Amino acid sequence: MINFKPLISNYEFFQIVKPLGKSIHLKAGETVKAEVIDILPTGGVVLRMKGGLLTVETDIPLQKDTTLLLKILDTSPQHRLKIQVVGILDKNNTAVQLLNLQQLKVDELISALKNTDTENILLSQIFSMSTSSLTEKERSMLSQLLISIIKNSSFPHNIKHLFTNLQSLEPSRFQHIILNSGVFYENKVKNRKFEQIKNDFKYIAFSTLSEEREKIIKTIDSYQLLSKLTGGVFTFIPLMWDEMKRGDIFFKKSKKGKNLYFCRIDLELKNLGRIVSGIFMFGKELHINFYIEDENLREIIQKSADTLMQNLKKYNFSHIYIKMLKTLPEEKKFIDEDFLRLKV
Repeated sequence: MINFKPLISNYEFFQIVKPLGKSIHLKAGETVKAEVIDILPTGGVVLRMKGGLLTVETDIPLQKDTTLLLKILDTSPQHRLKIQVVGILDKNNTAVQLLNLQQLKVDELISALKNTDTENILLSQIFSMSTSSLTEKERSMLSQLLISIIKNSSFPHNIKHLFTNLQSLEPSRFQHIILNSGVFYENKVKNRKFEQIKNDFKYIAFSTLSEEREKIIKTIDSYQLLSKLTGGVFTFIPLMWDEMKRGDIFFKKSKKGKNLYFCRIDLELKNLGRIVSGIFMFGKELHINFYIEDENLREIIQKSADTLMQNLKKYNFSHIYIKMLKTLPEEKKFIDEDFLRLKV
């Protein structure tokens, strides 16, 4: 028998007394799923977890065919395990109530939600919560999870005619694409910029009769949520290029100074792999780094660094630094980037 014990806090724990049937092996730190397979007349609940059955008593209102996300905690030095309920999925696996974000690592949450509609789960949860009350750790965690969802999402083929062909791309057109990618749509409406609204990607999505309209809008909403969580602007590049699998842009102004800016461009190409560039501006100093997965392309860009340096000097930077990175920079670092600068 397992008894749920509601605490004064918002988190729920229960202790294992005895499983039904085969033994269930649990390890401290892991996150597991438990299916609610039956509600007993006595008020008990039968769970299936790791191939075994458990009976629990709980005051939490549960329904058959729902799923619990459970975090296995270690209560050392007593060497006893405590199980914490961190989430409840509905019977369609398309919505979840996250009870304790800080207890879950991003990779654990992704693993726990495997084979479920993770995008719907996360978006519905963030829409319903007050992001202003989140801790920095929770913001970082949700941002990383949103990025993983965005990377696995794609726009339907029937709206690709709205994208710009790479061959016709010029700097002014590139700026137009970013400003009309949909992430600024609500600001345009608020500021009554009606001439700009009609060219906005989100406005076009609202206007289309395509069955994929909701998917388009939800993808744009994901970028808007990510922008809100990171305190910057996260957008995508609606370009037509057969070689490109996906492309994202993130840019942010630091709150600690007037002329402190950061931009990250992240491209994934079919034959050339990842191309990631981080651009930092500290007043009159400019720092640019590149991570190029393809060796031949990396060599070409490295040889072109001097030309890039000369072209940038006309903008009167006091110092310009260009660096080639050997390893892919962690996403967490640029999400949490607050322009802390150390000189040695």
